[in-house]
Amino acid sequence: MSKKILIFLGLLLFGACTPKISEVISDDDFTASDTSAQDILSTLPEPQNPVHVIQGRAKAQMSGPDYSEQGTVQFVSDRQQSLLAIRNNLGIEGGRIYTDRDSVTVYDRIEKSAWRIGIEESHQKLLNGFTAFNLLDFLIPELFPADVKYVFENDGFWSLHFWDGKKVYIEKNTGFISEMITQTTRPDAFNHFRFMNYAKISGIELPRRIQILSNDRKSNIFLLIQALEVNPESPDFDIKIPQEIPINR
Repeated sequence: MSKKILIFLGLLLFGACTPKISEVISDDDFTASDTSAQDILSTLPEPQNPVHVIQGRAKAQMSGPDYSEQGTVQFVSDRQQSLLAIRNNLGIEGGRIYTDRDSVTVYDRIEKSAWRIGIEESHQKLLNGFTAFNLLDFLIPELFPADVKYVFENDGFWSLHFWDGKKVYIEKNTGFISEMITQTTRPDAFNHFRFMNYAKISGIELPRRIQILSNDRKSNIFLLIQALEVNPESPDFDIKIPQEIPINR
């Protein structure tokens, strides 16, 4: 079988795996709830042991007004930092994105260039259609009752509104997080996370499919989690920028 046919079949298989996306949850039919944030958050599935680091691999589809990309993302994340290695659909690594709590460093291996930018500006710099994320923050988020400002509900979901502007929608029947929206005023910033197809991965109930939408809904990223390891012994966060390549700021 030729290489071109193999690539074509791979694209067809990934396309077939892409879920049909329903409409995002609307706040229109939610009303104030008497249930406490403490009671709601206690229904979330919890790992048996604390999760400090995750690493793994995900298939990815990225699209926006002027681009469409497919590839693979290898990731390692703890609560302070994250490293993403982006490969195209031919398996060629296009570069890496390192994130800590203060800044984002992007290394484009193809262009042999690197940049360091602030967290607020990170959405302006895409690498093969991908942007900076800490996957641990939304795969296993830390949510505390004291941080919840309002609680709403409808027939199917709880809606928690946090003091920092974040919204989290939890499915009543399962206790799974269905959507999470972080606050931003930037239309092109990725801030809307949708979680689907929960399954046990490394003994933890996690979504296998994730859709990430920009605030203006014009760009999105689909992730299909293919492999995940919890608390690996020696996580490597080295972005591996060659010394001869300057970091632009």
